[in-house]
Amino acid sequence: MIRALSQSRSRTRPLLILLALAIFIYLFLPSPASQFSLNGSHPAKDYPLPSREIVVAAVKHDSVAWIEKYLPEWRPRIYIANAADYGDKRSLTVPRNKGREANVYLTYIIDNYHNLPDYMVFIHSLRYQWHNEDPMYDGVPPIRNLRLSYLEKAGFLPLRCSWTLGCPAELKPTNPYAHRVDDRFHTEEAYAEAFVVLFPNMTVPSVVGSPCGGQFALTRDKVHERPLSDYRRYRDWLMETELTDNISGRILEYSWHIIFGKEYVNCPPAQECFCNVFGLCNLKCPTKGECEKRYHLPQVATIPKGWPEVGPGRDGWPVAGWAD
Repeated sequence: MIRALSQSRSRTRPLLILLALAIFIYLFLPSPASQFSLNGSHPAKDYPLPSREIVVAAVKHDSVAWIEKYLPEWRPRIYIANAADYGDKRSLTVPRNKGREANVYLTYIIDNYHNLPDYMVFIHSLRYQWHNEDPMYDGVPPIRNLRLSYLEKAGFLPLRCSWTLGCPAELKPTNPYAHRVDDRFHTEEAYAEAFVVLFPNMTVPSVVGSPCGGQFALTRDKVHERPLSDYRRYRDWLMETELTDNISGRILEYSWHIIFGKEYVNCPPAQECFCNVFGLCNLKCPTKGECEKRYHLPQVATIPKGWPEVGPGRDGWPVAGWAD
């Protein structure tokens, strides 16, 4: 009897070990279905529901590691616009490097139209940029603070609230500012003709206004309010136009809000915007377009090298902690 029990235990022990190993694999090792490739090379984390993706317009050698590090809830889709110049066939890219970030945004929508996530954010590649809605121009806080419940309601949201550049009247397509000689003037000159191609059934606006920056958030349902053929037409125009990239890109920068169903002038009061979009509801806002300690327009557009450790307080850049 004792010998029989010993034999039974010896047979049971391997089964228990195998069972324990199976439980460990199931609980602690990721399944193949939970993996995806970032630019075809790096395995990434599982992402929680609802599905979220960040569409990033980048060029080769841009540092984009900050996205996975600081925004792990979002799946990054990094598009290297000039991948062909480097013989890079693994990265996501565009048919031709033309039209700046607009080409990336449209290519993503066209290629994924029937398989979009619930929520999308469309951004430039660098973490620190002069137009980011943050006291130190950091791109992380606006995305972390983005209220998905409000995005679900609005469908489309620029990632800026301050009216500094873009609002309330960035362009007057039917009556261009005669004294301008910069990109804005040239954008105005070309906007009306481009508008007729982009929106053939709409009246050319007399005034266009929207927060600057070309970065925004979208829902899948909002994208699907337009047929796929519209997005293809927008990209075809971008590829075929003889306008320079800075002008064609700016025309689309001031068309996204129209593409996604907003009025020609999409400039909600800054106080209302900060509360609804980012949950910042106790700000002091002396004017309709500005709230205290939120944004300071720098004198130049290029962030100092080494920012924010290097550069604050010099050459017109705000001092560190100015908004604390």
